[in-house]
Amino acid sequence: MDVSTLHTVTEELAGYLSEATQGDLRSATPVPGRDVGDLYVHLIAQNTAVTAALVTADQPRPSMSRATLEASLNLHGGGLEGLYRRTAQKARDAFASVPSADRRCQFNGVETDAATLYETHISTTLLHTWDLTHALGLPYRPDAAIAARVLRNFPIPPEGIDTAWAGVLGLSGRLEPSA
Repeated sequence: MDVSTLHTVTEELAGYLSEATQGDLRSATPVPGRDVGDLYVHLIAQNTAVTAALVTADQPRPSMSRATLEASLNLHGGGLEGLYRRTAQKARDAFASVPSADRRCQFNGVETDAATLYETHISTTLLHTWDLTHALGLPYRPDAAIAARVLRNFPIPPEGIDTAWAGVLGLSGRLEPSA
């Protein structure tokens, strides 16, 4: 599979993770009850789960918990983006190794095909990038073509949106619909 779009969105997220500091870990994200530290742990788990769904051989699965988060910052170096980049690369490699986009796999207890999992991973990565930048107080506007691609994957197109990105945020529950 061509993983160029996934490479773009994961590297963009890694770039924003490089801006986060230990002090930002407790900053709230737009997702209720989730802060930057929780988001980071989720990102590592998500990349690891995607890789496991696509790779048939038993491979060691890195795990990250909130309790081990601060220790990992010192152990892995490179700030928050270091481990994220490694797990994102493994996910990209797993997608690239899939012989057919129709290949069936299990992800989070749901049977799907590699192409659907790929599009879902792009979508969630884009949304998590917005969550992170929002928590850090940084502006974020994804590439318009990628935002339009993500919007096509939502089952019901929103009405009255001015951009594809606004539609994605609205459908994900991260932005209130305009009155």
